[in-house]
Amino acid sequence: MSSTESIELTHIRHANSQASFTVINSSSGAVDISEESIAIQRQEVDGEEESEDEYYPEGGWRAYLVIFGSFLGLIVNLGVINSIGAVQAYVSTHQLALVDATSISWIFSIYLALAYALGSIVGPIFDRRGPLELLIASTLLIFVGLMASANSTKVYHFILSFVALGVGNGIGMTPLIGVISHWFNKKRGNFTGIATSGGSVGGLVFPLMLRHTYAQYGFVWAMRIFAFVCLGCMVLSIFLVKGRFKRESKKHDVQYFKSKWNNGIENFSIANVWAASTSKFAFLIAGAFFGELSLVLLLTYFATYAMAQGVSEANSLLLLTVWNATGILGRWIPGYLSDYVGRFNINILMLFSFNVSIFVLWLPFGSSLKVLFAFAAIGGYCSGSILSLLPACLSQITPVNEIGTKYGFLNTILSIGNLVGLPIASAVIQNGSTHNYNNFVVFVGLLSVLGTVFWYTSRFMIVGNRLNVKV
Repeated sequence: MSSTESIELTHIRHANSQASFTVINSSSGAVDISEESIAIQRQEVDGEEESEDEYYPEGGWRAYLVIFGSFLGLIVNLGVINSIGAVQAYVSTHQLALVDATSISWIFSIYLALAYALGSIVGPIFDRRGPLELLIASTLLIFVGLMASANSTKVYHFILSFVALGVGNGIGMTPLIGVISHWFNKKRGNFTGIATSGGSVGGLVFPLMLRHTYAQYGFVWAMRIFAFVCLGCMVLSIFLVKGRFKRESKKHDVQYFKSKWNNGIENFSIANVWAASTSKFAFLIAGAFFGELSLVLLLTYFATYAMAQGVSEANSLLLLTVWNATGILGRWIPGYLSDYVGRFNINILMLFSFNVSIFVLWLPFGSSLKVLFAFAAIGGYCSGSILSLLPACLSQITPVNEIGTKYGFLNTILSIGNLVGLPIASAVIQNGSTHNYNNFVVFVGLLSVLGTVFWYTSRFMIVGNRLNVKV
């Protein structure tokens, strides 16, 4: 800017989000990209104002216990999702061996859709009431769903069981992830990665546990043991996970949700679609939609893909174990680096590497067991950030008091892909021939590439095409 220009810098603090913005008024009215404007843009991107140190604890025993509680809860909520392929592979060759693959796929597509679809309802409740009631409801439904699935023998039995399980997942996921943003800002990427690595721990332990208990005790007791393990983790999570914001009174809640119910369609179609229409949020939703859909399809059919290549059932479950084992590091290490390099930057880099592993390893050499293990190790690590950095990136462009609502809305959009994605993938696979499974791999790879493109576009909307900017 020239020295003749009059520049006024005004800091405005948002009453709820505590976010600080710098407004530049130039008397000339000309737009000039300067060091000041870049600093302002980076200030908005990084969200690391000095005055926020008091607003976010960024540590302390209470904050660390919340992270541990979130970790335990996500062992269940994300771990079950990451392990669903182990259940799908078993029931498709035992209880539902005579049922066509498309019908079986609807069981798990409905489950996955419900696990994400409730976000728009749960998010506002979490923002106003905190996590306690939601986690109690989630715990009960997950336990009931798993116990009911143990005695399921028909398609509709499994659908009803997994509806309860999916609703339980859907209620629990938003508070378990959203509460991290109550306690951390500068270290949010790191601690989100640590907490969501619980999903990889669950995905590591649960297939191994099921592999052993299937053979030792049969399906019924395997699922009952599964249910009690999940119950223990969730009960501990209930006691450890605490929100930081004052809970609204029940009287105010009744008035609030009554107004939301009376104007529900209007609120959903105007407020949420308006939020989605902002470029950064809209492209982030699109990137998350295609990226997570590719991962869900891969994890659901990876075990059956391996079995179609001649791999034993035991080794097919071991592939899922390897995937989730490396996913633990894939959630934590990128999360740690993202606080220094940029959360969008790291996530895009990891997604690009994931795409390469699909088209360089899995597609051309998927018939080799050694290559499948190599792909499971590399793909599990590279895809770890798809789930772990999503809430950190979202919170970077969202006021803290709206995290639950925005994250819930995003999950509702993701549920649409989960509902229709598995039946579409099943139609691609058809009879499970090598050719059809190769088409499935290409389908998954293209979804992931499309997700990466949208993630980069979201980043572009924040800082443009500058590659050396932390975002």
